[in-house]
Amino acid sequence: MIKKDAPPLSTIYLYFSSACNLACRHCWIDPEFSGSQDIFGIDLPLDKIINSLEECIPLGLNSVKITGGEPFIRQDIFGLLDYLAARKINISVESNGTLIKEKEARAIKAAGVFHIAVSLDAPTEALHEELRQVKGSFKKTIEGIGHLKKAGINNIQIITCLWRRNAGTLKEMISFTKSLGVGSLKINPVSPTCRANSLKKDDMLLSVREVVDIYQKLRPDCNQNGLSVFFDLPPALLAFEDFKKGILGCCSIKNLLGIIADGTISICGIGKNVDKLVLGKSGKDRIKDIWENSPILKQIRQEIPWKLQGVCGRCIFRFYCLGKCRAEAFYETGDLLEPFYICQEAYREDFFPKSRMTP
Repeated sequence: MIKKDAPPLSTIYLYFSSACNLACRHCWIDPEFSGSQDIFGIDLPLDKIINSLEECIPLGLNSVKITGGEPFIRQDIFGLLDYLAARKINISVESNGTLIKEKEARAIKAAGVFHIAVSLDAPTEALHEELRQVKGSFKKTIEGIGHLKKAGINNIQIITCLWRRNAGTLKEMISFTKSLGVGSLKINPVSPTCRANSLKKDDMLLSVREVVDIYQKLRPDCNQNGLSVFFDLPPALLAFEDFKKGILGCCSIKNLLGIIADGTISICGIGKNVDKLVLGKSGKDRIKDIWENSPILKQIRQEIPWKLQGVCGRCIFRFYCLGKCRAEAFYETGDLLEPFYICQEAYREDFFPKSRMTP
């Protein structure tokens, strides 16, 4: 039985590999770089990962997001997909697409993956690879999307990371994404976290004002191209029509845990880089005990959103948004209750909509 004060643990973010075959300049997980399919001997073997997921099922688990590093760098991902499908657990996948061949695409289809997101940052090879830092990765990603389409998978989402160098290509990116025949495009402004701090120092990250201006100018193209386009901004900064359409997906922080490739358990993948948010270790600590008794999880349940600080504490969307990304807030400030940096900067510069705040 789950204790009354512990909600269902419905979702696991599974950071399946500690390695990645790309060296993206913005990555907040900061995986080890590997040009081959190595797992460095530090990743949990599949049987131990399955043991951890089995611990989660009585707590309410019904969904697993497989991410990385790059999850397809591990050949035992086929066994993981088979296990999740057999247990009737909803599966979503995030990948850079470069390692998805016919075999991988068929396995994704057979497992009934309900959502797969593939990273693609520009409609041109040079600009995409400027961020991803591996020659030939653009072509391989496009080929990976092609393999997914050929396997009959239509629920593909392209994720584009927005930074200064590709900001002027988003209209082209919408058209290019549509030409690939995928379901949707999600535009994620790069945040100044982990590796992206170096981009910030080089003035390669956009200000919040610039991001909001880009979103507002892009809206007509988003609405007229027959493609679902999602702009990852907090709901308070979205047009109300977009919010009503469900364009924003918020983090369900009260119903999820992250299991990192080495077995570290955290609120999400942030535990790889922030020791204070490590809740335990898979195989050593019982997940039930962590879920019911962790002081950090208790604080999240008891104080978010009621005790959020700054503009987040006054926002009319706080019970829906929950302060957007608490991992980013903690990374920046060391406090789970501090405001989300995008909203706070908008408030500080006096363009946070006053109609979205309580008096």
